[in-house]
Amino acid sequence: MNTFDYFHENTNPFLIDIEQKDLYTIEDHIKIQTELTSHSEKIDKFMESLYPECEMRTSLNEMKRRCKKGLNAKIIDVSNPILPKIEMHKIGNGGKNCFVCCTPLLDDRFTASKTIIDSLMDVGFNGHFLLLNGGFPNPTGKEMKYVGVPYCFKIFMILEAKKQGFEKVIWIDAACYAVNNPDQLFEKLDTSEAIFRTFPPNCFAPETYNNICFPKTIELLNKLVNRDVRNDTTINSIVFGLNLDSERINCFIEEYYKMVELGLPFLTAFPEEIVFSALMNKPEYADILEKANSHNLYIHECYLNKENAKHAGYFFVQRGY
Repeated sequence: MNTFDYFHENTNPFLIDIEQKDLYTIEDHIKIQTELTSHSEKIDKFMESLYPECEMRTSLNEMKRRCKKGLNAKIIDVSNPILPKIEMHKIGNGGKNCFVCCTPLLDDRFTASKTIIDSLMDVGFNGHFLLLNGGFPNPTGKEMKYVGVPYCFKIFMILEAKKQGFEKVIWIDAACYAVNNPDQLFEKLDTSEAIFRTFPPNCFAPETYNNICFPKTIELLNKLVNRDVRNDTTINSIVFGLNLDSERINCFIEEYYKMVELGLPFLTAFPEEIVFSALMNKPEYADILEKANSHNLYIHECYLNKENAKHAGYFFVQRGY
C-alpha cells in the first residue's frame, strides 16, 4: 500500500475535519479528541517514509513523539468530560501586562502550570496570567482545526490575550517558575517588539537542522523563505513575548498562520521554534531578531538552583521533567 505523500500534494497532514466556530461544546471536544486519535494512527507511515536512510541523531521514534504531540494531546477527559475554560488570573495589583500558558490535561505540564501564579506573586509581579488547561486556544474561531499541528498553540494563546485587551504578551512554558520580577521584560517589548532567546546556527552540535528536521521539511522551508534555513539564528521559545501593537509583529503573525495552514513546516523535532526561526530570519525582521535576544530569560534547574538563579539575575527557572 502506497503512503500518501503530503509534501507532493502540499496538504496539511495534521488537519482535522471540524466545524469552525467561536465556542465548542463538550460533545464537540469529545469528537475532536476522537478525530485526533484516528489521525495519529494514519500518519505514522508517512513519517516513516520521511526518515532518511542515513539516519539522524534524533531517532524516528523521537521524531514521531514530537511531531505527534498535538495529535496525542488530551484536550478533554472523556471519562469525566468538563468543558475547558480559559482562566484569567489577576496578579498583585493587575495591570496591562499579561503572561499566557496552555497545557493538555492530566500530564506533568498541567500540574506544573498551576504553580506559575504563586511564583509570579512571590516576586512582586503586577499583571495578569491567562491559563488554559485542556481544550485549545481559538482566538478567531478557526484555530481548532489546527489542534493536531505540533506546538502551534503559542501564538494562538498570545492572541487570546490580545482579545482581552492586552498588547504586550509573553508566553511562558509550564515548566517555568519566576525567581525575579519580570516587569522589565514587558518594558523591553516597547523597543524590541519581541523577546526571546536566540542561538547561533549549529551552536550545540554540528549540522543541527539535518539531525532535527526531515529532509523534505528543510527543502520546503528553503523554498518558502528563499534561503538555506540551516544557517539561521535559532529562536528558543520557552519564554516568548510579542508587542502586538507592532505592525511588523502582526505581519509576522500573518505569515505564521500561513505556515500553520500548510502544516508541513512543523515536521521537525522543534516544530514551532523552527517555524519562528524561518520567519524571523527574513531580512525585514533582522533588527527585531537582534534586539529580541535576552540571555537571562530563564535557565534550567540542572544548571542553577532557585536561589543561585535569582542571584544571577535570571527571571525564570525551568524545571526538569
